[in-house]
Amino acid sequence: MTEPHKIWVEQCEAAEGIEDDFGTQKALDYLVGEKFLNFLEAAETDADFRAEIPAFVAKIKTIFERWQLAQYLETARETEPFNPELFEPRDHPILGKEEIEFDAEEIEDMRKEDIRQCTRDLLLVERARQWLLE
Repeated sequence: MTEPHKIWVEQCEAAEGIEDDFGTQKALDYLVGEKFLNFLEAAETDADFRAEIPAFVAKIKTIFERWQLAQYLETARETEPFNPELFEPRDHPILGKEEIEFDAEEIEDMRKEDIRQCTRDLLLVERARQWLLE
């Protein structure tokens, strides 16, 4: 496995290229919204990742302005609420009534998993906010 230091250094370099080629928003999506949040998640159970967080944060702060980070973190990993109506059969004028592949219990399990994932994302974003803005 690659050392955590090498991972975030490569990711920061990639983010700088993304910013040059595709803009700041795409670079923030990549580095903060994906890589840094995943790094924080890994750091929960891995001391080597945890030890690298301050250096990773310092590098992120050289790439982006504080206001850019603050603005990005306002909506990072926000998703639409779970919509159980997506699992209701619909009538199609030519094909007839749709068949639903999931029963009520499976849909409820998906709803609960969606809540768990949203909660994990919210906590990760809050942790990122603390590291990057405080």
